Amino acid sequence: MNLDKIFNFRLIISLILIILLFYSGYWIVVSNILKKTISDELNKNDFINYNDLSISGFPTQVQVNVHEFKILDSINTNEILGSELIKISMHPFDTSKIALKSDIINILISNDGLTFNIALDKTLSLISIDNSDHHNINLAIDDITILGNEINIASLKQIQIKLDETSFHNFKINSKINYARLETLDTQNVSIKIDGNLELNKNTLDGILNISVKELKMNEEIFNIPLTIRRNQVIFLFMNIFDLNKILSFL
Repeated sequence: MNLDKIFNFRLIISLILIILLFYSGYWIVVSNILKKTISDELNKNDFINYNDLSISGFPTQVQVNVHEFKILDSINTNEILGSELIKISMHPFDTSKIALKSDIINILISNDGLTFNIALDKTLSLISIDNSDHHNINLAIDDITILGNEINIASLKQIQIKLDETSFHNFKINSKINYARLETLDTQNVSIKIDGNLELNKNTLDGILNISVKELKMNEEIFNIPLTIRRNQVIFLFMNIFDLNKILSFL
């Protein structure tokens, strides 16, 4: 009787080891497929640079780490976005969802004599594909600091951005900044909502947005303005206020 128990125990252990061996092999195959896919996509673009790709996450997830990631301006090859490490991960048995995570992302934009330094602290993106092959993007950022010519313009906290693809390359955007300090408004207690529709065709963006800024303490709306984006030009009241060409030129 005791021998039967011993053999049953050995059988269970053997089965567990076999399952773990097969799963480990499956994980290695899937992780290398993801790594190659990411490498191929990044290498297609001459204005995207990175130092190295590594694999981690075993056993609960498949993760590819992109080290020293950079996006360059296609006009003068200056760096416009950089991150020391971007983690791209997915569940081993669900390829319909991809997560991107980074502790720090730095963005540098020059426009009409102004240089904007934008620092994104703790960024998490979830990209999913629905049954209609439409992309849905959920982005959460803990903090954003914006400097203009080294002067603090804004500090933003708890940012949530949702992009839903309604048709090919057409997106509905809903976003909220729960807490913002805008130096130009001399206030520390505002929230910002940005809603609208966007169309991205290669490296050209068009769309209509509505921006609402609310003072939190009194729960009063400070202003509500419409913005139009036409061929990468941000327009307010028939005036071009920002050029997006440098930001989107790498696409």
